[in-house]
Amino acid sequence: MVEDTVKIYQNKIISAGREQLLIITYELFISEIDKSIEAINNEDEDTFNHCMTKVHKSHRELTDTLDMSYEISRYLLSLYIYMNKKLIESSIQFNIEPLIEVKKLADILLEGFKEAAKGQNSQSLIKNSQKLYAGLTYGKGTLNETIINKVESRGFKA
Repeated sequence: MVEDTVKIYQNKIISAGREQLLIITYELFISEIDKSIEAINNEDEDTFNHCMTKVHKSHRELTDTLDMSYEISRYLLSLYIYMNKKLIESSIQFNIEPLIEVKKLADILLEGFKEAAKGQNSQSLIKNSQKLYAGLTYGKGTLNETIINKVESRGFKA
């Protein structure tokens, strides 16, 4: 299951523009918060610590990608600082309430960014990638992937 999820996100990232990458980062951030909440409910401190490491990394990525040339970024930075305070509080106290609060805020921001991204049509940031089309073909209940426009050297051009 984890391998399938990784493959899905890889395909999303390959074709994503700036707005979609932000949305993907929020989705991953919220997903890891959900896993952390589940770990607290199961009283599994090791899984909680592992998931919280990923939560903090995702949060740091969101903070680092703010474009401070926009006024709204300063407001978002204040909100991100507050969220970070709550994440640290949850990490130290093994407490679920701060995580739930951060998740609510992240859900609201995600919906806002999704709405804002609807009007945007930016190009994929990865220019040298393969096109991937998927569908049910030639097999009962199996999913086959077809690569079109085979590219010899994939990834970023240096």
